[in-house]
Amino acid sequence: MDRFQAITAFVRVVETGSFARAADRLDVSVSAISRQVADLEAHLDARLLHRTTRRLSLTESGRAFHERCLQLLADLD
Repeated sequence: MDRFQAITAFVRVVETGSFARAADRLDVSVSAISRQVADLEAHLDARLLHRTTRRLSLTESGRAFHERCLQLLADLD
């Protein structure tokens, strides 16, 4: 797993509120985004997102991880 790509995918999913919109922004398939986020969750041994058929929301772990991801991406700019 390319962790940077997975982190970018996770941040885009949170920003857009949708796997499909994140996939459009990153020009990849929805299944690729879903797989990257699932791999990231497995690597971290934590669920990052609550998923329903209508919406996504961050778990407590997801909220903390998202903040760290934003800091990391800002530091890389």
